[in-house]
Amino acid sequence: MPAEPAERRQDQAPTPAERPLSRTGKLVRVAAAALMVLALMATSVWGEDDFFPFAPFKMYSRGADPDGWVKSTNVFLIDAEGERIAVDDDDTGFRRAELEGQLPRFREDPDLLAYIAEAYEAAHPGDPEIVAAEIVTRRYELVDGERTGEETEETVAVWTEEEAA
Repeated sequence: MPAEPAERRQDQAPTPAERPLSRTGKLVRVAAAALMVLALMATSVWGEDDFFPFAPFKMYSRGADPDGWVKSTNVFLIDAEGERIAVDDDDTGFRRAELEGQLPRFREDPDLLAYIAEAYEAAHPGDPEIVAAEIVTRRYELVDGERTGEETEETVAVWTEEEAA
């Protein structure tokens, strides 16, 4: 059972929560709320991801064409035994959306993939050492929402341990 509020003596001033809001205070709150609603409405129409949380993430607001091409970007790591490992979000803490958002940086500086390799090794301490990493973008053709078997693959960035040394 919650504790009873302490009774205020007659000679004590009311706390801020007990004081009624002034007319100016009410106007300021209404104006702030109206501005927030207007910002949400305007950026929902014209905004980009950079305006979040005042704009929708575009990646969630558009569907893939059921009769077109869709893109899937993945990170693969190669361990010292030559095994190619498809990296999941849980393996490194690096999400696919972050990866896709940073593709230009990885293209420009593939050595950044070493950080993903380090994160994987930290999460899998008993596994063989990671000696290479690559980002691969696959495009799949869809007809009526089903894969046709047509696909393309582009290696966006490659890092190898020898290059970093």
